[in-house]
Amino acid sequence: MATTAADILSSALRLIGVLAAGEQMAPEDSADALMVFQQMIDGWNADRLAIFTTSITDFPFVLGKQSYTLGVGGDFNMVRPARIDAMSAVLLSNPDNPVEIPMSIFTASEWQMQVPVKIVTGTFPLICYPDGNFPLNTLNFWPIPQTEPVSARIYSWQPLAAPATYVTTIAFPPGYAEAFRYGLAVRLSAEYGQAQVSPTVAAIAVDSLARLKSMNAPVLDLRSDLVLDPDSYNWSAVLFGNPYQ
Repeated sequence: MATTAADILSSALRLIGVLAAGEQMAPEDSADALMVFQQMIDGWNADRLAIFTTSITDFPFVLGKQSYTLGVGGDFNMVRPARIDAMSAVLLSNPDNPVEIPMSIFTASEWQMQVPVKIVTGTFPLICYPDGNFPLNTLNFWPIPQTEPVSARIYSWQPLAAPATYVTTIAFPPGYAEAFRYGLAVRLSAEYGQAQVSPTVAAIAVDSLARLKSMNAPVLDLRSDLVLDPDSYNWSAVLFGNPYQ
């Protein structure tokens, strides 16, 4: 649904009684309300369930180079994502039929303990350690690609685009317009000294955001770490503590 930031701002202000029907926002109101709208979207960008899609972006490795900065103006020049979901090495020795090899994403502790020798070369990297820095996140790869063309493939949260001005046209999947309008009304109520919004507005704000999160929730597979023979294993003992067959 395409609309403008001004439409959502005016609608939210009407919900809390700051504007009457047909009344236009004063310049100072539009500036303050836009700032609150931008901050709300910034907060949602840190919530996986508010994000409706994953961005998939490829960047070429420089042979012999281990560390790369990720962010606007960095080695991997893109908006710094709030979170990286997964990474792969894409082997390009046959560009017509590239091969994608998943990488493990290490924490600082895993990078410290499990990679004692950091400077190791190889055909393609198997591990990435992002240090989480801001505004440029440094990605460290192991082993260091040395012999053939390889790209890094980054699966990351696609940030919601905050409007730059109150006349910016914004378009989002179904459900976002309502969630923006009512969520913004709740936040603007504090800006305008409204101690409480109406119960109806508050309830719709909660329900509309919950609907988005339900729609955006990833499908999780049920897994077991045990490799079992279902015909011979004593499931009763495992599930119910019963030692008898």
